[in-house]
Amino acid sequence: MRQQKGADGGLPGQGRDGRAAQDMRGSPPREISPELLRGILTAYSVGDALGMPTEFMTRQEIDSNFGLVDRLLEPGESQNHPNIPQASVTDDTEQICALLDEYAERGRVDAKHTAQRLLRWMRESGAVEKKYIGPSSKAALEAIERGEPPERAGLGGTTCGGVMRSPAATLFAVARGKPLAECVHACLLPTHNTHLALEPAMGYAYALRAAMLGESDETILAEMESGAIEGARRAPYPMCGPSLAARVSDFTASNLGARLSTARNVQTQAGEARFQTPVAAGVRDDIEATLDFIYTVYGTTLASVDVASAALCIFLTARDDTWLAVRMGASVGGDTDTIAALAGALSAARAIASGRPLNIPDDVVGEVLQKNRLDFGSLIGRLLS
Repeated sequence: MRQQKGADGGLPGQGRDGRAAQDMRGSPPREISPELLRGILTAYSVGDALGMPTEFMTRQEIDSNFGLVDRLLEPGESQNHPNIPQASVTDDTEQICALLDEYAERGRVDAKHTAQRLLRWMRESGAVEKKYIGPSSKAALEAIERGEPPERAGLGGTTCGGVMRSPAATLFAVARGKPLAECVHACLLPTHNTHLALEPAMGYAYALRAAMLGESDETILAEMESGAIEGARRAPYPMCGPSLAARVSDFTASNLGARLSTARNVQTQAGEARFQTPVAAGVRDDIEATLDFIYTVYGTTLASVDVASAALCIFLTARDDTWLAVRMGASVGGDTDTIAALAGALSAARAIASGRPLNIPDDVVGEVLQKNRLDFGSLIGRLLS
């Protein structure tokens, strides 16, 4: 395959000055700080918890009941999860933490141990009984438990469990200087070894890596496109379906995200701190229009490409405003917990790598971490050791 140039003229996996960020050759990456990893995991978990109560509600239902979600909703306010306690994370965060722990311990990502750790998580968490696991992952893991080889078990996986778990492989690869594509492929292979899952997951992973390395938005988009191409190349066979790269290109051409970003910058420069006081009416209207566009034109179903597209489009709208990113994800409708988690992780990576603080309210972060007993410090220590 011909090597593609990034927006800055460098090869995929290289920054503007040509430095290697663990590319296919596994070159040593720039040193990754614990603060960056903590911020990404925090944003991912907050997005998961913020979006859990609105999961699978329609865009219209969320808008009429909550507007732009701005708090951790009570169980009684959730249409589909009234029995899950407030501020709870879901299988999204649990699986990310489990896999990061596994990869840190073994020093590598491979399909066999990914499947074994997911099976262990599935049994220990009661995921099947709680209806806490996606259809592709459940079918593949049960097949592996019956003796199916991991490389065959995932041949039917097209839903979003793969892209949901891709940050685990990405954080490990960037922190340890491992080849990103190989890590993501091994992470997905047991449950989502299909073109429709690999293309969006690899595209998202490349975008997240670029954001972690402090790259420009143009380079993040170029890397996303390179990753999507690589994911499709690694698929066992082509499949009919939408493309993450094409959808994000269409969104940027529509100028929706850029228009909202410009309006928010004007508002901030006028002296209004972002979302600590009421958002200007025009800006809020543009946020709502963007969410309506994502929901009605692209869709926010369980399909991998829907979830990845929504997360990337929200990120391109919110940029380094992580609190806005997770709020938009929780408000868009459909698979809101995964979309908010993925959008939040990208936004947090961009913000912290660029020297800006994570702007999620402290009380929200504290409640999510405390109620779910999330010990990111210990996990990050093992990852960086």
